[in-house]
Amino acid sequence: MRSLALPLLLAGSSLLAQSTTLNAGLQAGLNFPIGDFADKKTPYGDYLGANDGLGVHFGGHLDFNFTQNHQLRLILNANGFASKEQTLFGNTQQNTFSVAQLGADYLFNMTSPSHGGYFFAGLNVNKVKATYELAGYPDVEANQSGRMGLRVGGGYTFNRLFSLEGHLNSVSVEKNGSDGLGMDALTWLSVSAVFRFGR
Repeated sequence: MRSLALPLLLAGSSLLAQSTTLNAGLQAGLNFPIGDFADKKTPYGDYLGANDGLGVHFGGHLDFNFTQNHQLRLILNANGFASKEQTLFGNTQQNTFSVAQLGADYLFNMTSPSHGGYFFAGLNVNKVKATYELAGYPDVEANQSGRMGLRVGGGYTFNRLFSLEGHLNSVSVEKNGSDGLGMDALTWLSVSAVFRFGR
């Protein structure tokens, strides 16, 4: 273990010792629910999640470029989802979800931060709110804070100002209880347009 710690310590200190450049940006795009979030139903036949509905996201980020290849990105995103409407017991039902997301991604740029492909993986903390609307009845809300999530993905940088990327998000949520969502995770695929400034 000690023989592994020394190379890791040297690699980390060499990254920090190099001049770090900083830039900020914005991102926006579409979310596509998958797994239980897309299609899980209750025994009564109503959907618990987004019922194959689409979502959108927007937010900002701050990039710390340690080298041409290694980058740390802090993110703040707002995600929103609205299910397709369905008829339940003769009434219209729709579910909506909002996920506020704060986290950090490690990016590996294959060539440079200003051009070429890249891959990333990150962790985030999420605040989730679900609203279940059934016509003729009061809305039911569920709120969960501090939920851990992860995301992995990749993209392509066309120039120093613009990239396109795709990623998989999964947020662990509480299944049971008064604010339970009836599932273990909210999982979705995202496609984003990324705009950067200050490069």
